[in-house]
Amino acid sequence: MIMKNQLIGLCGGTAAGKTTIVSKLIDHYSAASTIQLDSYYKDYSSLSFDNRKKINFDHPDSFDTKMLKKHLEMLLQGNKIKSPKYNYKKHCRENIFNIIYPNKLIFLEGTLIFFYSELTNLMMLKIFIETPENIRFKRRLKRDVKKRGRLPMEIRKQYDNNVKPMHIRYVEPLKSVADIIISGSSKINTSVEKIIKKIDSIKIKKL
Repeated sequence: MIMKNQLIGLCGGTAAGKTTIVSKLIDHYSAASTIQLDSYYKDYSSLSFDNRKKINFDHPDSFDTKMLKKHLEMLLQGNKIKSPKYNYKKHCRENIFNIIYPNKLIFLEGTLIFFYSELTNLMMLKIFIETPENIRFKRRLKRDVKKRGRLPMEIRKQYDNNVKPMHIRYVEPLKSVADIIISGSSKINTSVEKIIKKIDSIKIKKL
C-alpha cells in the first residue's frame, strides 16, 4: 500500500488527556485530521437497551477494528471516509456519519489502539499518554455527567467493574509498544511541545 499521508497514534487510559492533546496538535499542524477509536464500537443496535448496557465497552473485542483499519488505509491513501457516529447515551451507532478528509498527518486516538497490530503497523509514531488514576477518574466523572448524561454512582460502578480492570489488563501494558511516553498530568503545552519535536524530527528523517 502506497501511503500519501502519515498516521500517528495516541494511546492511554480513559480521560488521560488524549483528545485535549490531539486538539492542540491539530491547531499546530494545519494539514491534519483526527479519528477516534470510540467511534468504532461494534454495532449493537440489534440488542435491547438493557442488554447493551451490560456490554463491557472497555474490552478489546468491543471495537470494529476491521472497519477502522479499512478507513485508516483510505485516509492514508488520500481518500475521505464516513466515520461512524456513536451515541454514548443509547450505546449504539447513529444513522448519520462524520465525514473525515485525508491530510498529511492523521491522528488516531483511543485507549486500546496499540493493542491491535493491524493498526500499529500503519503508524509512523506511537505515543502513550500516562496519567495517574485519580486524575483520570475525576476527569471521566466530570465528562460523563456533563456530556453523556450519566449518574455519578453509575459512573463509579462502571469504572470499578470494567474500566479499571481492563486498564490494568490491557491498556497499561501498551506502554511497551509506544515510541514515546508523555505525561498527561504535566502542563499541556509542555507535553504538546515534546510531541511536536518528536513528530518534526521523524518527518525530517523521512525527507
